[in-house]
Amino acid sequence: MSDDQQPKLKFAHNVIEHLGIKLYRNKTGNVLAELLANCWDADATWVDILIDPAGGDNGNGCIAIFDDGSGMDFQLIKDHYLHVGKPKRRKPNERSPGGRRPMGRKGLGKLAPFGIARIVDVVTIKAGLINWFTLDLETILKKGSDGSYPPVFQEQDLALMSSAAGDDEYVASKVNEFRERLIAEDKDSGTAIFLRSINANQFPQRPEVAQDLGARFTVVLLRDDFVVRVNDQRLTHAEALPEFEFRIPEGDGTSIEMVEGKEVKFWVGFVERAEWSSDEAGVGVFAHGKIAQARPYFFNKKGKEVFQRYLYAVVEADWLDEAENDLISTDRTSIDWSVDELQPLYKWGQKKVSSWITRYEAFRKDRQDQEVRDQADELRKSKAVNTYSAAENEQIVSLVSDATREIGKTKSAEAAREQLLIAVSKAWINQPTREFLGSLWDKLRDTSSSPEQITAILSELSFHSVPEKMGLALTFSQRAFALSVLYELVHRNAEPDLQKLVSEFPWILEPRGDLLTADKTLKTTTDRLAMALKPEGANNPGLVIKGMTERQRADFVFLTSPDKKMIRIAEIKKPRLPMGKEEVRQLQAYLDYVEEAHSGSTVEGLLVGNKAGVKNTDSRIEVKGWDEILSECRAIYVEMVASMIEIADVQGGDTRLEIIRDFGGDATWELLTKLSETDENLKILIGNFEKQSPSGLPSMAGAPASPALIPPKGGE
Repeated sequence: MSDDQQPKLKFAHNVIEHLGIKLYRNKTGNVLAELLANCWDADATWVDILIDPAGGDNGNGCIAIFDDGSGMDFQLIKDHYLHVGKPKRRKPNERSPGGRRPMGRKGLGKLAPFGIARIVDVVTIKAGLINWFTLDLETILKKGSDGSYPPVFQEQDLALMSSAAGDDEYVASKVNEFRERLIAEDKDSGTAIFLRSINANQFPQRPEVAQDLGARFTVVLLRDDFVVRVNDQRLTHAEALPEFEFRIPEGDGTSIEMVEGKEVKFWVGFVERAEWSSDEAGVGVFAHGKIAQARPYFFNKKGKEVFQRYLYAVVEADWLDEAENDLISTDRTSIDWSVDELQPLYKWGQKKVSSWITRYEAFRKDRQDQEVRDQADELRKSKAVNTYSAAENEQIVSLVSDATREIGKTKSAEAAREQLLIAVSKAWINQPTREFLGSLWDKLRDTSSSPEQITAILSELSFHSVPEKMGLALTFSQRAFALSVLYELVHRNAEPDLQKLVSEFPWILEPRGDLLTADKTLKTTTDRLAMALKPEGANNPGLVIKGMTERQRADFVFLTSPDKKMIRIAEIKKPRLPMGKEEVRQLQAYLDYVEEAHSGSTVEGLLVGNKAGVKNTDSRIEVKGWDEILSECRAIYVEMVASMIEIADVQGGDTRLEIIRDFGGDATWELLTKLSETDENLKILIGNFEKQSPSGLPSMAGAPASPALIPPKGGE
């Protein structure tokens, strides 16, 4: 063969270095992706990837890729394969003989192996003839600006039935195994690429290969016409893709939308834990089944970055690879989004990223609430956090869940939630302050303390009690506001469930007796025993209870102290309904019946409603109208607010004063202002606060109190 007929690798100056060595340096996954794309373009139905760190004549490792694609004959090698940069497609939308949309376009993928290997063997078979040639990077680079390198042909047009031999026995053995497999499958074409002289750290593990290929292709999985194996095991969906806890659309489907008349396919998954590197998350944009815009990419959408770490999306737009101009970078990692024709897709992507994350947030909310709930349960079992009522426990869970919704689900995030659960649990009852104050009280027990030390301790106790005093002031102001609202409801005949309100909030009736709580068990037991009574014994008060209707019995609320030494029975009637002897008699029956069963307790009664015309001679019973209950109770709470504010010794600019005004409402502030008229210190404090109030808020100082808010004299 003359020198002119000898096949030569033809390339421009430095093209091997820039588009082979540098572009794919130390990127084994990218190299395999380029070779796999060539297999797809050759209409291969199977691809086997061999990763053998101990392979090769010198035992220094080998990576090989085998396929049953169309292969190349000697002339095709000479005229096309060895011409670097010669376009693989004549038209952008050209298809392969097998009907596939080609992934390759520029004819540069053949240089990828030099990113990790110094020697590349190409064994290609077409029409039953084997051609095997070797490319040596060191020799190619020595050609410099010459740009022409004749590869070494180990075999030329060797019959498929003949055994191949080359300068590397390991490669020759693998070539013959490949040849025999094709013969067994009755095929006469295929290609094998061997990468040799590879650095030891460039041999990936199977999971790494699976993830790299899964991230860069949409065609390597779940296809019977393109089966990919790595070291004799087929790649699976579970290996190549992460496990998702939330997917759009559900299952394994793909959504299709039209963007400015062009088809775009997509699916999105969110992983449960983002325990991967940041460049594995995001949107991968594909064209003809191959990556065009690599992750991490989010269409430059800002915000909710913490949730972006959980997102793994695949967007397919084949038309990106069919444009006249190149829209995709040579190494298939980025798209030129500055091009006008891509703006609709770019804006679509931004909206989609926001939409996907919003949907995931909604999904995660319920999941996270339950996860924090479970975490709190475990902490309570181990006594790491305090245990409260079910309602309070749930409020703590909700508070912590909302506060940590955007810190993710990493181990450090779980630790942060645990610390916050502990902190909120303690803060719920001012535990840190209480523990500190408790230590101060313990110091007072020390009889050896001097008068000066005791004075100092008492001063410190007073100083550190300010948060508790102001906390009580806030509570009292809220109660005063609640009573104002209830006052309006009662007088609008809105008829709220008054019995239930009193059961849930006994402080409505007992402003100075917070230790009394609703005792539903005692009420239920009393009713059940009365209903079981037999008719004999006409004087038995239980028979009166039995004779009441269920609705009448529902009017009674039992309030008891923790030790059951104080029992207060309240009969609650609507303000628009008149009361008379019958209501008094029914309350007396309850008092008499309970006294018999609890002789060691003080039993009192309270009849609340429209008291006009009610005559009562029973000293155990107090009769009050709703005006009295609400006005007196509210006034007491406002007095408590004033007392806490004064002893806390806060300043007029204290934010909590503004909160007290906002919580308590106008009615509470009016009463507080009225009280300040006879208390100089309180008057100065409120005056200073009014001066420092934000502009636009009305000043209440000196405003006359509404007559309805002033407690009636003499209980009228």
